[in-house]
Amino acid sequence: MYGRPRIHHVPSEDLLAGALPVGRFVHGLRRMLQEEPTLQRQVLRGEVGRWTRARSGHVYLTLRDDDGSMDAVMWSSRAPPQDFEEGAEVIVLGSVDVYPPRGQLQLSVERIFAVDRLGDLEAQRRRLIEALRNEGALDRARRPLPFFPKHVAVVIGAGSAAEADVLRLSEDRWPGLRRTVIGVLVQGEGAEGELVRGLEAAAAMADPSVAARRGNPPVDVIIVGRGGGSTEDLWAFNLEAVARAVLRMPVPVISAVGHEVDVVVTDLVADVRASTPSDAVERLVPVRADLVQHHDELEARLSTASMRRTHEARQGLLLLRHRLAAAPTTGFTAATRRLDALTGRMSRATEARLRQQQDVVNNAGQGLKRNVDQRLTADRARLAEMDAVLRSTDPRKVMERGYGMLHADDGRLITSVTQLRAGDALMVRLGDGQATTTVDRVEGGEHDG
Repeated sequence: MYGRPRIHHVPSEDLLAGALPVGRFVHGLRRMLQEEPTLQRQVLRGEVGRWTRARSGHVYLTLRDDDGSMDAVMWSSRAPPQDFEEGAEVIVLGSVDVYPPRGQLQLSVERIFAVDRLGDLEAQRRRLIEALRNEGALDRARRPLPFFPKHVAVVIGAGSAAEADVLRLSEDRWPGLRRTVIGVLVQGEGAEGELVRGLEAAAAMADPSVAARRGNPPVDVIIVGRGGGSTEDLWAFNLEAVARAVLRMPVPVISAVGHEVDVVVTDLVADVRASTPSDAVERLVPVRADLVQHHDELEARLSTASMRRTHEARQGLLLLRHRLAAAPTTGFTAATRRLDALTGRMSRATEARLRQQQDVVNNAGQGLKRNVDQRLTADRARLAEMDAVLRSTDPRKVMERGYGMLHADDGRLITSVTQLRAGDALMVRLGDGQATTTVDRVEGGEHDG
């Protein structure tokens, strides 16, 4: 016994032509979600409902709270080294995505950290920032980066992708740039000490004497940082010893920690903050090809400007030649008039100067004559006074009044009878001549009688 035959509805050709493959639809939905800003890079809080780490290193988890839950995935490049227990309260940074093979809506998580741990660490970070602010470390003048760095020290995770990016990008931008990579531990136990030692090694290479012994130019800028990670992974850059090591550096420091959610303390104390190590290279190292091109452009502009100025100078010279050829007499006449005017001005100035100097000489001569006359008058008065004194004391004037002077025959002046003896020959000097006499008798003195 046969049943009733089934009737199949065949779709129309238009319907078939307009049907989308499901994979294409899912990928279109994924693009729409990725382009919606309100669904990307959202900070969410919840607790871990499931945590599974695959052999590939990917982590699959569920985030939940009292009102809902959502599956999430952390790819191996972003997964934290430690696992979270079920029920742990966490904060994540993630974006809504679709897993095309299953058409599954999920959250792609970039970073995750525990709420309790974050609270303790954040309190420490804020206390350190406040202490540094009170010391004035956050308000200090920032040192500018060198325009052409000669030697760059890079303190970064040893063998990390960030190190490879820095070396590749700096070599692409300026081939042959001297770089010294100091590989250190940038997270976990011991990261603080290694970062400090790495910075101290970079500071030593900035010493010119140390650099000379090594045969290298001194380090003139330091990059310290790492690639992205969770807040806890980046915490070494929030520690006081690392921050103070950055403050001690003798050359400019770029803090290049790959993060966007928060600011680490090294960002606050460094001279320049970069969002990633690659960004630090782009800020520091110029593109040699661009500079060469700019140099070539400047050289071409200089050449063009020189040719233009030369052409303008030649045109000016030709114009002057034409003007001189067209009006030589006019130019000569004008020059003669100028020469005559200058000659007249010089003659008048010379005569005025001579008259001025003659007046000075005349005034000086009159002053000199007055001074000489005054001096002669004063000297004549003094001579008259001296003559009067000499005349009043001249012995001849006394003798003219009847006095005389007695001299022994040997010329001695006789001033006392004690000098005389009877029979002494004497010369008597009078006012108008002299006479010779002989002592007959001496009276007075010890010869009296």
